[in-house]
Amino acid sequence: MAKIIWPCCGLPFAGPSFAQQMFLLGVLLSFSQSSWAEPAHYDPVDDYLRPDGIHILDGSCVLDVGELQVNITNHGLIGSQYSSALPYSHAPSAQWPTGSGDEYLWGAGLWIGGRISGEVSVSTGQYERELRPGDRLRDTIYEAVNGFVMRPMPVAHATGRRMPTPGNDDDQDGSFDEDHLNGRDDDGDGQVDEDFAQLGDQMFTCTMYDNLPLISEIYTDHRPMGLRVVQRAFTWYQEDLENIVGLDFEISNVGHHTIEQMYLGFFVDGDIQRRAETTNEPNDMAGFFDGAVRDENGIFYRANIAYMFDGAEENPLPGCLGVMLIDHTTEFLGRDAPFLPQVNSFQIFATNSSVNQEGEPNDDADRYYLMSRNQHDRNTWPDEAADIKYLISSGPFNRIEPGKTLNYKLAMIIGDGLEGMLRTAVKAAKVGVGRYYDMDNAWWTGTNGKETRVCYGDFPSYDLGDDPLVGRRFWFMNEECAGDYPIMGYFILPEPDDDVPPDQLGNICFYVNMDNCEECFRARGYDCTPDVFHSTNMWHTKTGMYGRETNFPWSMYQETPPPSPEFRVAPGDHQVEIFWNDRSEHTLDPDRGVNDFESYRVWKVHHWARQPGMAPTGNPPANMWGMIAEFDLFNFIEAGVGGSPNQRNLGRNTGLEDAVYIPACLGDPRFEGLAEEMQAVVDSDTAGRWLTRPPVRNSDGSVAEGMEGLGPWNAYPAVLDTFFYVAARPESEGVVGKRSTKFYHYLDADAQNGFQAYYSVTASDHLLANIDGIYYPAGYGTQEDPGNDFVATIPRPDSQTVEQRRLEGQNIYVYPNPATRESLAEYLAQPPSHDDPTGVRVTWANLPRANNTIHIFTESGDLIQTLDHNGFDQGGSISWNLVSRNGQEIVSGIYLYVVKSDIGGFADFQGRFVVIN
Repeated sequence: MAKIIWPCCGLPFAGPSFAQQMFLLGVLLSFSQSSWAEPAHYDPVDDYLRPDGIHILDGSCVLDVGELQVNITNHGLIGSQYSSALPYSHAPSAQWPTGSGDEYLWGAGLWIGGRISGEVSVSTGQYERELRPGDRLRDTIYEAVNGFVMRPMPVAHATGRRMPTPGNDDDQDGSFDEDHLNGRDDDGDGQVDEDFAQLGDQMFTCTMYDNLPLISEIYTDHRPMGLRVVQRAFTWYQEDLENIVGLDFEISNVGHHTIEQMYLGFFVDGDIQRRAETTNEPNDMAGFFDGAVRDENGIFYRANIAYMFDGAEENPLPGCLGVMLIDHTTEFLGRDAPFLPQVNSFQIFATNSSVNQEGEPNDDADRYYLMSRNQHDRNTWPDEAADIKYLISSGPFNRIEPGKTLNYKLAMIIGDGLEGMLRTAVKAAKVGVGRYYDMDNAWWTGTNGKETRVCYGDFPSYDLGDDPLVGRRFWFMNEECAGDYPIMGYFILPEPDDDVPPDQLGNICFYVNMDNCEECFRARGYDCTPDVFHSTNMWHTKTGMYGRETNFPWSMYQETPPPSPEFRVAPGDHQVEIFWNDRSEHTLDPDRGVNDFESYRVWKVHHWARQPGMAPTGNPPANMWGMIAEFDLFNFIEAGVGGSPNQRNLGRNTGLEDAVYIPACLGDPRFEGLAEEMQAVVDSDTAGRWLTRPPVRNSDGSVAEGMEGLGPWNAYPAVLDTFFYVAARPESEGVVGKRSTKFYHYLDADAQNGFQAYYSVTASDHLLANIDGIYYPAGYGTQEDPGNDFVATIPRPDSQTVEQRRLEGQNIYVYPNPATRESLAEYLAQPPSHDDPTGVRVTWANLPRANNTIHIFTESGDLIQTLDHNGFDQGGSISWNLVSRNGQEIVSGIYLYVVKSDIGGFADFQGRFVVIN
């Protein structure tokens, strides 16, 4: 993953990855055309091959912080169709585990069916891509990591903190989670994506429509319904959730007609196999699980899961990939539909067969028939392994009028075999159901399992006749399991009195239990009858307990580690320096609201090669990371906490002082006086509007108001950033405080020149014990997986100075030489990829400290490649992947090269090397 950029004295931190840079370049180049122009007109044949700056076709949007890595697009497809020759097919489709090259999905997509004026229509994400982005440049994919927008344009401060995380009102306007991540000013306050509420730790968001001219041009039989689909795909850092990908769809009727009998579905084409295999064996098997899964506390969760696994007779892949229904809107369900979300249809398709023969549907009538079939196909048998697909659907949803929105929540889950997938399903169900929080700080709301708020005026009065309890009657339980009991199925709400405190608007409200059937299911593991319901204690499932009245889906109680610090690396001669900031020390635990930071840990992987089919930005497997340093707070576990009679150290208690780094520019005489000028700028921002350094100049080049004192150093933006970060502003009445950022450093002196190494810095926390309302350290806590946030670098020799050239002579050389298959495989070899067609390279060493040009010739004198090298920033080496300037891999032979430098003390150097394929 790329890092948030925080420059320090001319050494910027790692920015966007190469794929992100190419993505951003495509967006910026598209600005050369009017962003309001009509979309390009595509021929269906080459639709995949003609990017417009809006459709994401380069495979750069991959959910890659967990073990299940999935390619995300904004044109209906989920997956990468990995066995195709398409621009995004190199990306992981649904690869598990990370780095394995084993794929469990070819392609998947959302299906939406309905009737308008009796006419059937189905809009699909796959195979037909009938869901597309709009024609503005902002109608692209947005990525957020840890609340920070990463693409299409990185934002330096977090704007995606979600309730109930501390600081969730990102723009401090009194509203929460009100601005969707879509490049638009949704709430009309003049700001864009300033409070967007991230799901998971890495999230891709896009908005698609089914009624754009481009769709009808490509698919002439398409009948649009007027739908807008907001798709959020996300995953988590936590080890417990690393095999889950969440999918959250908001489907809105933005047309002019009411949609009747709508169904929501999800289509999956597996093609499970290893990428390294050259043949596609049609040997997948599919099934459906409808039942209960049980967590470690004995609580049952409802599970509707369609799944697929490898049915190969020899050496099958071990995983089982499922698509699990988490939730959907129940408001519009018809009278005959169950009250609870469920999968009403599971259909398995065979390739090259008609619908009547259990084959794939070919038109909207067939698709709608299968979505509304209300039947579950039986699981495939061992002798039925084939090239199969499946569809799940839910509904019908009646009368979706213009302006109405449905929500459809799914999870892609995987595990080792069916049993392992079901273990993942428990975690997906828990995180999908979410948690209840006390958001109004009132103990009387959300007690005894009553989590739903009802108020006087919400429902009409009823004439109870001779009933002495004259009042208002509320239907507050699902009678499917409660039974027709007046005191249980209805709540007799007396007239207001002094014992019921009004809310801020003067409303008199009560909290009641609306999820009683689900509570009963979670206690028993099966749907409850009225008799069972009345004999079951539902409230131990903790909906609406201890004043927690507000539910947040896609959240789960667990130890949440501090976020990793922002960091960068600086490679040198047989060494790598790692620098990071102190962000992790100042992030409160989201559940307890206290600081539980414990330590920084520095990690390293070396001599690792990606597996075939793995994206160039993919991370090394978790078991390869080795911790090379830890800096731990000096603290203790008090006597009595955790059962110990004595006080004992918590961790190694090294302290953080040995790692503290003072940026060199802070003491540089060239910047004398800058600290005082920057302090004046920081002090003037009493409202705390500047989370990053404000620009010194306006867009027209004039000096910004209040920035006149910074003018002399305007040519040093990284230095200005550093002075801004270290300046502090004390909090006082009417003044928002700003803390001074601290920096840290570690030197890895055991680095091998020329070989790629991977580095990560994580933060750990400690467990907390609550004793009489005070939290105490109680033991080791958790940390993020180092593979979730890392950088790759190659240590290199220093470039040669003029004085060294005079004393040592010309000693430039190429290695490995000869470059044979064996020597290339041992040196920096990676599998060929979309961005690197050979995966091998040779390296020039001891290059001059100058701007150098390397011309490479065949033995007969034909120029085949030219390399540019900056010896001031790139050290004394540069590598080449043996690809000619014509894009072809070179053949065996003797090759000559000439190194020319722009500084007079370096004479031209000539050499040769040998390639043996």
